[in-house]
Amino acid sequence: MSSIEKAIEKQNQAKASTVHKNVVLPEPDVALATPQVEARKKRVDETVAILAILEKNGMLTPSLKDSRQAEEYRVIKRPLLSNASAENARMIDRGNVIMVTSALQGEGKTYTTTNLAVSIAAERDRSVLVVDCDVVKHSLSSMFGLEGRKGLIDVLLDPTITIDDVIVSTDIPSLKIIPAGMANNFSTELLASNQMAQIMDEMVGRYSDRFLILDSPPLLMTSQSAVLAGHAGQILVVVEEGVTPQKAVIEAISTLDDNKAIGTVLNKRSRMNRGEMYGYYGSYGDY
Repeated sequence: MSSIEKAIEKQNQAKASTVHKNVVLPEPDVALATPQVEARKKRVDETVAILAILEKNGMLTPSLKDSRQAEEYRVIKRPLLSNASAENARMIDRGNVIMVTSALQGEGKTYTTTNLAVSIAAERDRSVLVVDCDVVKHSLSSMFGLEGRKGLIDVLLDPTITIDDVIVSTDIPSLKIIPAGMANNFSTELLASNQMAQIMDEMVGRYSDRFLILDSPPLLMTSQSAVLAGHAGQILVVVEEGVTPQKAVIEAISTLDDNKAIGTVLNKRSRMNRGEMYGYYGSYGDY
C-alpha cells in the first residue's frame, strides 16, 4: 500500500471514529417509567374475575344462556337494544345509555344492572361498560371486590386521572366496570358538573357498539339519581313485586323526564298470567 493510500485510510478511520463519538443515543422514555404509567399498565394487564361472583350470587352467566333467567333478560333487553338501534325509525337519543334505578333501597337494582349487562354483553356486536354511580353505597363495587379502587368520583376530582385509568377489565371480555371511587360529600355536585358531562360524552362516543349502564341510587333516597337521569336515554325502574308501595313507584317515576324511555322491571318474584310476563326471578339479597 502506497503512502498516499495509507494516508487516505487513516483519514477515513478518523472520520468514522468521529462519527461514532458524536452519535447521540436516544434516552430512555422517562414517562414510561413513572409510577402512574406503570400502575395504568398493571390495570390494563389485570382482569378481575367476576364469573365466580356471579355464580355465587345466583346471577346470570354466559354458561346459563339456555336458562329461564337468560330468556327473561332477553325479553328485557330487546326493547332497549331496539331503542338504541339506527335501524329503528324512533331511535332514542343516547339510547345506548341505560340508567337502572329503583324507588327505594334493596329492590334489586344492582342485581338487575349486572344481569342486564351480562345479557347485552352476550350479543355478538355489543360491548358493555357498567358504571357504579351509587357513589354513597357502592353496592356494585363492593360486590365485585372493587371497594377502595379509584373510580368515577376520582376522575371527577383529579384532572390527572382519566377514564382509562379506572376502567376494570373482567373475565367476560366484552364487559368492563368503572367503580364508584372515593366517597365525597359533594358527590351530587360532581355528578352535575360540566366535567361529568364531558366524561359521559367521552364514554358514549368512543365506541359505537358500546352500551353504558349506570347503576344509580334509588330515586326517592337521593337527588343524585335525578342528575344522572339527565345523561341517560333509557331508564329502568326496578320494583320489588308485592313489597314496594305503588305510591312510591308513581312518585319515583314522576321525578323523571317524560321524554325519556322509561320502563319498570318487577324483581324478586315472578307471576305469569294470561301469557304475559309480569316479572322475573331475582336475587333475594340487598343488591
